[in-house]
Parts: sequence; structure tokens; C-alpha cells
Amino acid sequence: MNIRFHAFIFQIMALACFSTALMSAEPQTIPQQETPQNQRPTITELQFTPPQGWKFAETKDLPTSVKVMVVGKGTHEFPPSINVGTEAFTGTLKQYLKRVKEINTSKGNEWKDLGTITTQAGEASLSQADSKTQWGDIRMMHVILNQNNTIYIVTAAASKEDFPKFYKDFFNAFRSIRFNAQTTPSN
Repeated sequence: MNIRFHAFIFQIMALACFSTALMSAEPQTIPQQETPQNQRPTITELQFTPPQGWKFAETKDLPTSVKVMVVGKGTHEFPPSINVGTEAFTGTLKQYLKRVKEINTSKGNEWKDLGTITTQAGEASLSQADSKTQWGDIRMMHVILNQNNTIYIVTAAASKEDFPKFYKDFFNAFRSIRFNAQTTPSN
């Protein structure tokens, strides 16, 4: 992976987390580790099972709004990835999705509300955004949950051409989203 790719990953994570702060334009590298088969990342109160063999990015190298990121191997310069971000938000999920649509529209992305998906944490919003980049067309799918004034965003991204190849991996990870036993999801 090259330095330009790493800089773009940070832009994707910013988009996924819908932060209003701009990411640094300086290229940064993300050291990676092999994903142990039974290891599951814990993101504050949220957990998910990443695809087997995908690599974790070092959390110290991620923006503060992104809690974890895993990267797989694709056939293009832009590899598949899944990241989890959080954002404080006191409104409803419907209000947040309106904001998501506005942000994507303002960036020239094609955004679609795909309805809901059943995760181990319960029903969550499922949406898709297509973006044109220097690496070609990128497709992102977002699973968004709202709990205790926190938005949890799980974003899967890949080149639009590669996305169907990772559909099963992405949806298995999405369905595995759960809150740890110490919290109770609110609807």
C-alpha cells in the first residue's frame, strides 16, 4: 500500500464519521497486524467480528473518532476495509440520517437509505454512498446505531468494482455487531 492510499483512508474515515473537522493533508502510514481468528475488537461498548485474515490498523494512528479499522486484500489499489466510528449526538436516528444525506449530497456523493439491517445489537440503519475518487469509484455501506447519545457508524468500503466480491464478508461483519454484556441497547 502506498502513502496516497493511507491519506485517502483517513478521508474515508472522516466521511464515515461525518466529522466537521478536515483531515490533515499530510500522508500517514497505518501499521497493521494480522487478525487472530478468535480475536474480536472492542470499541467502547460495541463489538463486531472482522473477516478472517483481515488486518487491524493501529488504533494510535487513527483519528480519535475512529475506534478500529480492519483492511483486507482486494484486486485494486484501494483495498476493502471496515471501520467503526463514534460521534456524540442527542437527536434521533432519523434526524442523524437526514444529516448524513445532507453531508453526502454536499460532497457530491450519491447516497441511498437502504432501510434497516438486523444485527446482534438489534435493528440498525443501512445506507450506501458512492464516491468518485482518484482511485476510481468507491462504494461505502454504513450501519448506523444510536445508543445513549452516541452514534455508532460501521462503514465497509471497497472499489465499486470489487464491492460485490466482499459483500458476504461485509454483511457477516455487519450482522455480528453487538454491544457487550455490560450495556443494554436502547431503541
